Amino acid sequence: MTTNDTFDLQRLSHLIMNDLRIHAKTILIASAALVVCFALLPFHVTGNSASYFFILYTGGFIISSSAFNDLHDNLKAHLYLTLPCSNLERFLNKWLLTSIGYAIGLLIVYYLFSLLSSAVNLMAYNQRVNPLNILQPDLWIGIGKYIILQSVVFLGAIIFKKQALLKTTLAVGGFFLALSVFSVMISWMFCPNCIQTGFIIYSLMQGGYFLFWVVAAPFCWYLTYLRLSERELL
Repeated sequence: MTTNDTFDLQRLSHLIMNDLRIHAKTILIASAALVVCFALLPFHVTGNSASYFFILYTGGFIISSSAFNDLHDNLKAHLYLTLPCSNLERFLNKWLLTSIGYAIGLLIVYYLFSLLSSAVNLMAYNQRVNPLNILQPDLWIGIGKYIILQSVVFLGAIIFKKQALLKTTLAVGGFFLALSVFSVMISWMFCPNCIQTGFIIYSLMQGGYFLFWVVAAPFCWYLTYLRLSERELL
């Protein structure tokens, strides 16, 4: 049985640690930038999850779009594909770091800073400001939504060699635009007077929008894994 046919948890952990060591400088710079960003925010804002979600989605999508930069670099691709690990481990390594790992790591930094801001408000201004409540269900639901939606950017990262985030955004926007036009045409053909039935996209946004992405996410992950396996055969 070859390496590509197996999965080993210890090997995956080594792969993750290796990635963290390689990008340690970038992680430190990004962490410092976050600390500066949090310091510029009003103290009471750091207790609000809205700022956390803004950084989660913005930073997470940017990081995810660059997940496979080594694979697209002709000088680094060979070294990346010859690492002693399976394709599943390569996939899980990048996915865990850019989705769950990033979300939890950012949450820890944001929560610690919210505790600090709460203490500063209490000591300096004698004003009690509640820190971020990490047990609130909405917070974890929002993190779950990020992990689901991130699957599309993750797929785009391995398909597009350059400007993956921009091209993925255009591709998704083009898909929904085409779907909207198609739905309007179908409704006009079968029921010209029922214009409101053509707005399938509106219905998706109102009710089934997230359900669509829940179904689409595993498909995106599977396509990413297949694409990764194909690159090894090239």
